[in-house]
Amino acid sequence: MSLPRSFYKFLGLSLSLSPLSAQASERFTISTWPSVTYYVSFPYLEKSGDGDLLITAGGRYTVYLNGKLVGQDDDPSSVESYKVPFKRRENVVAVVVEHEGSGTEYGLFCVLRTEDSIFISSPNDWRSPYFWTDFPLENKEGAAWTKMRKRYLKDFEQDGEQVVWRPVQAGTLRLDFPEFSDLDLRGESGVAGFPGGMDGSKGGLRLRSLQGQNLAYGASSTEPKAVDGNVNTSVAFGKGARALFQRLDIDLGRPYLINRVRVITQPPSRTQTYEDVSLRGYSILVSKDNVNFLEVASKNKITTYQETSVHFRTVPARYVRLVVTEFANRNASPRVGEVEVYGEGIAQEGSYLSPPLDLGTAKKKIFGHVSWFGEVSAASELFLQFRSSDDGMKWSEWSPEHEERDLLLTVPEPCRYLQFRATMRTRDLRTSPRLDSLRVEYSTGPFPASKAVGSIFPVQVPMGVDTSFTYTLKLDVRETDSGVVRLVIFTPSIASFVPSDVRGLGLAGIDLDRSYATEDSLVITFDPPITSRSYVKELTIPFRARLLSAAHTFRALLYSAGSSVPFSVQREEGTDPRTGSEYTLTLEATEILPHVLNDVWARPPVFSPNSDEVNDHTVIEFTLAKVSHAPVRIEIYDLGGRLVRTLWDGPLGAGRYLSGGVEPGRWDGRDDEGKLSPPGVYLYRIVVDLEPSEESATGIVTLVY
Repeated sequence: MSLPRSFYKFLGLSLSLSPLSAQASERFTISTWPSVTYYVSFPYLEKSGDGDLLITAGGRYTVYLNGKLVGQDDDPSSVESYKVPFKRRENVVAVVVEHEGSGTEYGLFCVLRTEDSIFISSPNDWRSPYFWTDFPLENKEGAAWTKMRKRYLKDFEQDGEQVVWRPVQAGTLRLDFPEFSDLDLRGESGVAGFPGGMDGSKGGLRLRSLQGQNLAYGASSTEPKAVDGNVNTSVAFGKGARALFQRLDIDLGRPYLINRVRVITQPPSRTQTYEDVSLRGYSILVSKDNVNFLEVASKNKITTYQETSVHFRTVPARYVRLVVTEFANRNASPRVGEVEVYGEGIAQEGSYLSPPLDLGTAKKKIFGHVSWFGEVSAASELFLQFRSSDDGMKWSEWSPEHEERDLLLTVPEPCRYLQFRATMRTRDLRTSPRLDSLRVEYSTGPFPASKAVGSIFPVQVPMGVDTSFTYTLKLDVRETDSGVVRLVIFTPSIASFVPSDVRGLGLAGIDLDRSYATEDSLVITFDPPITSRSYVKELTIPFRARLLSAAHTFRALLYSAGSSVPFSVQREEGTDPRTGSEYTLTLEATEILPHVLNDVWARPPVFSPNSDEVNDHTVIEFTLAKVSHAPVRIEIYDLGGRLVRTLWDGPLGAGRYLSGGVEPGRWDGRDDEGKLSPPGVYLYRIVVDLEPSEESATGIVTLVY
């Protein structure tokens, strides 16, 4: 839940009360991003026999061969060598790598040696490519995935769910080990798969790099067999001169920064050679719009028949076209097994799922603020979601996405575990958002109550109409609980509230001086407080408010004396006899206001900023409806149309923005340089950006001296 505008007001008030049994507030910082990646490869051998498996990884690994456990290690600075028996024909190498999620090397490097063959894990190896998944598979000997056949890769399921396998990309491993001294590893850095498209190995969590990733894999193409990751399914061009100017088009799906294209010839039949089926020359053209193409590279007089690559200056492009420009003298049909496209930059979106977090203690806990630290550009977004669990297996629903840097958690509590999901999106092709750390505030008790559930009635009302509501709060407060001194209910607009109408107070009472309503909160302070001896089981709290969005959830928090960590009220379970449906805390609109921007005026319409404390400023008041987070600009112009002052330029949610509350439209008569404006009539303008349209309102205000 995002921090309400009034939060700090009632937080400050809580510190002035006499404590009953103050809760200890603790903080836990998260700055590592652990992940688990599962790798598989299928080396093919002409004969069985013993050989060597050499391996290093950027974390703890477990390696299997044909379903049998080979070994484990957790030292990235070493290479382990294992003697292993290989089968004739297809073998299965399966590796689980657990990365700690800090600024360390990332990926996997594995070498298989036999008397006749050597296989090196590389994103460029099409003979025995590696694939990866982040689906949680069994890490044990004999697990189905550690011994599956390659032909079942795309159809592999676990527990009835489809497991998606992807080609690897380049890792970031250091490979200058003496065990590899006889290998040509120039340009190699291991293979890698990044769970959720996120990378926690570079200090902070960010979107993964596209380095070493085949961007064409699985893309839309006029020749799908050229981008399916299988060199044995090919595209056949015409024989001899008929191949000339034939083309193959690939749609990468969105613009990428590309700089290399690799063309792999299909392995020939037993009666042919690579020379028989290889292209002799081609050009590569790229385009942003699939209309205007630019030639960026060409390859002619080809003599390396098995595969070729062309490198070119990095360019942004979505569409890639290969055009045949030369043909063989012999009457042969070129066959392309795969066309691969590589580049640089970053993925455009990704999502990281944390492991279950007990925050360093097995005790049940309630949660307060979460603050996050990092960098997000104007072209990027970073959202966080949270959920809780008692056992790390059965989880609550995910919270809504939050982008605020400081927010108040309202997950079901008390509980032992917390989990978060970080989602990043960007329009920038090169620079990722970055999450450096999270700081979670929590308390292990005593808590205000052992249990608190609530419901709202009615649950369907017209938008923009003052409506009577009843909030019902059921409490279980025990001797071991610290008691409740404050209840905060988050309302869709400023609420009108009569304390004497509250029912079920028992021996508790309401402090009239410390109970109040703000633009989005109803704060009720209890004096005497609610304790186990107050005989409070159910409170009914009537109030009036106005719904200004399509829906609103009446979240509520309980506070103990001296505590900054609230107890979140959960929805009551069961059937509400008033509606015949499940109890709910969510209100829905039955009628929608026609406009987003409503009730716009200046209060007062004439003001005099002469420091006499009478009408020294004006407030452009307005009501926003139907939006949860929209960019708003409030500007002042003179009658000549010149911009005098920008009062507000930022996001606002649905609500009534009135004088005396949150005042984004407050004007003290000064311009953007801080100088007092001359007396006269001025225009105000409010613009709500609704992407792609906008809604605006204008009016006049008079400045006098």
